[in-house]
Amino acid sequence: MDTTLRDGEQTQGVSFSPEEKVSLAKALLSRLNVDRVEVASARVSKGEQQAVAQINAWAEQNGYGGRVEVLGFVDHRKSVDWIREAGGRVINLL
Repeated sequence: MDTTLRDGEQTQGVSFSPEEKVSLAKALLSRLNVDRVEVASARVSKGEQQAVAQINAWAEQNGYGGRVEVLGFVDHRKSVDWIREAGGRVINLL
């Protein structure tokens, strides 16, 4: 599993635009054949949710839907709802 899009962005001075996140997810899955990508943490921002939705839409259309994951939290369904609204199917709980 590659966590560059989520964990890598926690590095000081690193911030991916939504377009960069989509482009990187596409490359990781389709060109580098990474088995799974964790693309975000739930509930970060509306912009992050939109990027996750774009990644999930592309992944579903191209046969990678089950390989996109989002980090969620035990927070009374708030993370689950956020991820579901973004089209997510796989949640990693913290």
